[in-house]
Amino acid sequence: MSTSTLHRPIRALAHRAAFTLTELLVAVGVLVVVIVAAAKIFSASSKVAGVTAASADLLQTAAAIEAQVRADIANLPPNAFMVIQQVEVNPAGTSQSIDPALGRAEIRADQLAFFTRGYRTTTQYTGSQESSVSFDTATTWTAESAIARVYYGHGVLASTVPVGFDPTVYGAPFAGEPNYEGAPIVPWQGGRVETRQWGASGAGGLSTARLPVTKASNWPLARHATLMATDGAASGVFASTTTNATNRLFADRAVALGPLGAGPLPANVPDPLWTSSRVDVVKWQPDDLFSQTAYQYNATLTGASSLPFISSSTAPWGGPSIRLRMLQTVSPWAVPATRSTPANGATALFVGYPRVEKASLGPARAEQMLTAPVLAPNCSSFKVEWTWPDGVGRDTTQGYDADQDGTLEPNETFVGVIAPRSGVTSWFGLDDAAAGAANSAVRPMLNGVLFPTVAVPLSAPVEAAIDARGAVGQPLVFLDNNLRPVSAVEGPLNPGGDATVQNKPIWKTSGLQGGKRVYQAVFGLNQSDSTIFNPGAPARGPYTPLPSAIRITVRLHDPLGRIEGGRDFQFIVDLPKR
Repeated sequence: MSTSTLHRPIRALAHRAAFTLTELLVAVGVLVVVIVAAAKIFSASSKVAGVTAASADLLQTAAAIEAQVRADIANLPPNAFMVIQQVEVNPAGTSQSIDPALGRAEIRADQLAFFTRGYRTTTQYTGSQESSVSFDTATTWTAESAIARVYYGHGVLASTVPVGFDPTVYGAPFAGEPNYEGAPIVPWQGGRVETRQWGASGAGGLSTARLPVTKASNWPLARHATLMATDGAASGVFASTTTNATNRLFADRAVALGPLGAGPLPANVPDPLWTSSRVDVVKWQPDDLFSQTAYQYNATLTGASSLPFISSSTAPWGGPSIRLRMLQTVSPWAVPATRSTPANGATALFVGYPRVEKASLGPARAEQMLTAPVLAPNCSSFKVEWTWPDGVGRDTTQGYDADQDGTLEPNETFVGVIAPRSGVTSWFGLDDAAAGAANSAVRPMLNGVLFPTVAVPLSAPVEAAIDARGAVGQPLVFLDNNLRPVSAVEGPLNPGGDATVQNKPIWKTSGLQGGKRVYQAVFGLNQSDSTIFNPGAPARGPYTPLPSAIRITVRLHDPLGRIEGGRDFQFIVDLPKR
């Protein structure tokens, strides 16, 4: 047998065991399909897992915000007040360029301020706790207090400002950029800003920087607590240094506010202590706050005159007035804070926000303090609305006998709030700009149904004046000398402007801040005496009972962008019953 004959079966077997090129291509194709399918499944499952994790994170953040608000509200002092300032950055259904990913969503930058009880210490670094005395005060104390002013709202990011500096107002613009010069810093605008070095005195430490426009989904939501306490030391000194405490809760030092004041500075110079959140102590007790709110001291601090609750029906933010100073506890970062001369800086409405940072820009404690107030790092909208229950302000034994017949008719008594029989809760605040007050789910109280007053004869049964959302009457709503409705809580109606603000207690910010709609409500300075309802009343002012509840809506975003458009969360907080 030859060699070739012996090897022929082996070669044939080897040939039969091999794959053809076609078979290999088919196998590779099938493998690719399997890999692609597996990759898609893995990608989808990873995306779902990422969205689930992001949703859990946002839910946890929302729960933490709600818990903090509830804890603060539960400890409201009985004699303190509350302020709500609603700022509509973008109306619902309107195109915007602040954050294109949000489309036509509503963007709100509301602010809430009130006072809360509870032991707190400053976050300011105070040294080694060893005894070191200045002005008979231990300079290494950890400042503490049993009451604080609490602010909830957005903060302004300024990470491009050099370390150790804070932005104050917008400066002269760079070439080709919009001009916001002189206006306080707001989250929805960027541009050139004037800055002041932290701790610098007088005119020292001044500089400029440029702030980029921050997308709304990157705005931080802040809770800024300001301890209220006095230590008896010299003016400007509290516990550790001369720069960790301020002498007042108003930003504008051009107005001499009382014996606690350190003297006025030149006009339009904001207190540098309020240009950031580096300060969390104010040398006031609640009684000091009341006196500074209700009275205007002269330049020499030798005398004081009482302020009216509302000083102007055409520019209620012009001041000076009690209501304006209440509003400035929520926004002390706005420059025309309590200006006594409206022509000197207060010819338009400005709003202000504190400077905060998501991450410390340096190792110094003063830099780290900027991160302490941040509640949520990514919050594109923060909305606060309020309500009253049936019967608030009602007293059928009190009223105004308009016809002087010795009898209080139904339309002359204090009816207060009349809740609808349907049980629907009426929420008050900014209305839908496009729909108008009558068709909006939320509207200003003054744009609801007003119960017949002394200026509106009863030509129909009283019940006809109550709609599905109830009605409101005296002493919460009354008529001014021009027979126009006025509310101490909401202020007067706007006599001018476009259809979105005219004949509403709604105003617009200066064009330097984009002409945003603003609604303001103040409560609690006079919680008990409903017989006082004159808008010019001094001291505690007219009747302004606290809300029965507030409703907060926040839109939170995942920092990694895993949830398109963010997630809205809403909760209602009942205020303590008085």
